[in-house]
Amino acid sequence: MMNGQRVAPGRSSRGRSGATKLRTNPGRQRIPFMRIESLKLAGFRAHTRTDVTFRDGLNLLIGPNGAGKTNLLEAIHVLCLSRSFLASNDRYVLQRGSVFYEVEGHFVSTAGKPVRVRVAYKPDEGKKVFLNGAPLERLTDLVGRIPVVVFAPDDQRITSEGPDERRRFLDTLLCQASPTYLESLMAYRRALKQRNEMLTMARKRRQPVEPVLLSSWTEELIRHGVQLIVSRIRFVKAFNVHLAAAYARIADVAERPTIEYEPFPGVSTDEDVANAFRASLEQSARSEQLRGVTQTGPHRDELSMLLDGHLVRRYGSQGQHRTFGMALKLAQYDYMHEATDEHPLLLLDDVFDNLDPGRIRAFLKILESDTVGQSITTAARREIVHAHLETDHCTTLTVAPGAIVEAETSP
Repeated sequence: MMNGQRVAPGRSSRGRSGATKLRTNPGRQRIPFMRIESLKLAGFRAHTRTDVTFRDGLNLLIGPNGAGKTNLLEAIHVLCLSRSFLASNDRYVLQRGSVFYEVEGHFVSTAGKPVRVRVAYKPDEGKKVFLNGAPLERLTDLVGRIPVVVFAPDDQRITSEGPDERRRFLDTLLCQASPTYLESLMAYRRALKQRNEMLTMARKRRQPVEPVLLSSWTEELIRHGVQLIVSRIRFVKAFNVHLAAAYARIADVAERPTIEYEPFPGVSTDEDVANAFRASLEQSARSEQLRGVTQTGPHRDELSMLLDGHLVRRYGSQGQHRTFGMALKLAQYDYMHEATDEHPLLLLDDVFDNLDPGRIRAFLKILESDTVGQSITTAARREIVHAHLETDHCTTLTVAPGAIVEAETSP
């Protein structure tokens, strides 16, 4: 609906607000999944002011590059995790010439409970998050409330580049699935920052670190680091089951995908991990003094990704990287559903353009099934997706620069 006018399927409607709402379809039963019902943006990337309503199931955003399709996914991600999945700083998503941005989303949980999130940002005031009208004291208090999985072309870096990308994937997943992990990660990073500052200062002064103070921060680092390591070890065992199942659904091959995380081989209990971590820090003490930075710990651990025991990063073909990446995201979806009892929102940014028809059909079949809740995907052209759909249950939104200009719903 735009300025009070109803938009019929296949008809276009334009206005200064860029707002479009979809025609409801009473003949289709609502699915009990977590979903976003409406989204409002102001001063966000290409969108001066845009309102859009989504439906259950598959939502397709089409339009030329630069129109603002990905911006809508970014805004949803901000509402779920308080940050963009593309920009490292909120200044980069602030529309040029705007003094603030604001995004608001109305969600409904699997249990049918409405959830309203608003995020507002001004460069001179910072970012504020409101949950059901009440301000949150910490941005991290939003994490896990509305689980979300994002699949974007840059995700190939998870399997092809360095360990930073894999740790980021791991931490983002586990922070949403476990509030305890999030708290441990925040505490570990605080201890790591303090410890590194001590080492850096001592290096600049060319003096040894004060041993009592260093020992205090070392024990703090170990205490929280152990929680992260043990959680990661347990996660890998559970996640590999989901990964194998996801890979089999999208690839007609007998390859066996696995991930491995073993920072200290042969240890698993909290006490054994703590002793191994402490020994590793003692072994790297001289190197830390010379470099002024903590050399070992969960912030440097590797998460290996393999096919039939071979590193995908080193030996995987382009097709294997893509398939492994797709399987990772589907496995993440299933793992988070199992851990939170919520079906995450699934955001897919222009991922079908570089896939062969077989993988597109396989992935769309999963999106259309009753195992996946609401998904929102972007594509430059509708035929990239529509040509491979098995059903007509797809909501298609056409995006022009900074606005939704056409809404088409299928029964």
